[in-house]
Amino acid sequence: MLFLISLAAAVLTASLLDRPLKKHPAVFYLTAAVLTAVSVIVVQSGVDIPSRFLRAYVLGIFSRGALGAAFWAVVMWAGALPNGSAPIKKLMPVCGELSITAAILTLSHIIPYGMQYISGYIRGRTGSDFAVTSTVSIVMVLIMVPLTVMSFKAVRRKMNAKTWKKIQRFAYIFYALIYVHIMVLFVPKARSGREGYFLSVLVYSAVFVGYAVMRIRKYNLAKKKPDPKLIPNIVSLCVIALTIVAAASVSRSTKPEKTVSEPVENAAVFTCSPETTAATTASTVPQTDESETTAVTETTDTASDTVTDTCASSDESTAEVTAESATETTAAPSEATAEESNDEEPAPEQPESEVTYRYRNGEYEAEADGYTGKVHVKLTIENDVITSISAWADEDDTEYFGDAMNTVIPQIASGGSADGIDACSGATYSSKGIIEAARKALEQAVN
Repeated sequence: MLFLISLAAAVLTASLLDRPLKKHPAVFYLTAAVLTAVSVIVVQSGVDIPSRFLRAYVLGIFSRGALGAAFWAVVMWAGALPNGSAPIKKLMPVCGELSITAAILTLSHIIPYGMQYISGYIRGRTGSDFAVTSTVSIVMVLIMVPLTVMSFKAVRRKMNAKTWKKIQRFAYIFYALIYVHIMVLFVPKARSGREGYFLSVLVYSAVFVGYAVMRIRKYNLAKKKPDPKLIPNIVSLCVIALTIVAAASVSRSTKPEKTVSEPVENAAVFTCSPETTAATTASTVPQTDESETTAVTETTDTASDTVTDTCASSDESTAEVTAESATETTAAPSEATAEESNDEEPAPEQPESEVTYRYRNGEYEAEADGYTGKVHVKLTIENDVITSISAWADEDDTEYFGDAMNTVIPQIASGGSADGIDACSGATYSSKGIIEAARKALEQAVN
């Protein structure tokens, strides 16, 4: 959906504002730069935007790279359309300006996600998806930056025309990597049944694969002008259709649609162990080392011996008192009776006070708004201790949500509360969603 909205905005800009873009490109560059800067600042600082619509569909088209990809799509198709057609007459004169604008808008996605990749490398993160997407992203940036610089007229005029054209052919690799990057991220989510991702796979496939087929078709027709165009047209349409069908079959979810309360496959489950106390028995103490186990056992044995000795001493004292009392009773029954009548009645034993817990034991679940969708938290409570927490999101980005979970959930588990929790820098909305969902779940458990 984001890409379709962005694609409509890019097409309208290129078709309706082509003359202003050609005459005053600096205005468009500056506007794109300001929008990019605002997007990056809002995402990284975690400025509170109450409206999920604004976060998802206004901020999202920048931060998720949809608008940048849409402008690149317009630039791509400008070179694949038939020569002499009305669209190509409008687009080709401003192709350079559009590519510079697309590069500036792409920075709104590259900067925040690049920081996430750098953070992942520092933490030693592994995984095939992370390795592929990060490597592809680095190569894309290395290609995009020099091509963008060479798109400025001042730079282009100083370069040899043939050299400039040869270097610009790297744009084909750049376009292909955009599609690879998107498919690596979106296909697994589509297969897991995440809403909207299956449609996204089809739309991106139609745009990028369609461009590749049409570009090859145009190249072949240019080399074989006398040949009829019917056969290349049919072949091109068949290739595009088959590719889209293949993408659909690969990304189609074979699992039943998940309900709101059902966690997704990769939901993280944090299991929390309650802190042991001095009164804890040996069986509940984690035995991490033989010497520690021995010490615990000896302590327990010593405690048992102490209890046994105390009980024995108590029994002996009781026996002596009983014998003495019997002797005194036999010798002077009237005296004992007189003494008993003067003694005060013993105070009744006080019953042991029951422990009062703040929360009821059990499993509780709640949801709250995340960055672009609902965030769900399920937690288990036992004697006021959170023993486990699982969290998952409907739409929030995996990278940001994972960092938010690793930062927020341990604080909630250790404190037994959702108050005073520090959010994860760069993943503020996901953090707030987890915190709010946990607070609602804990409110359900209050006695």
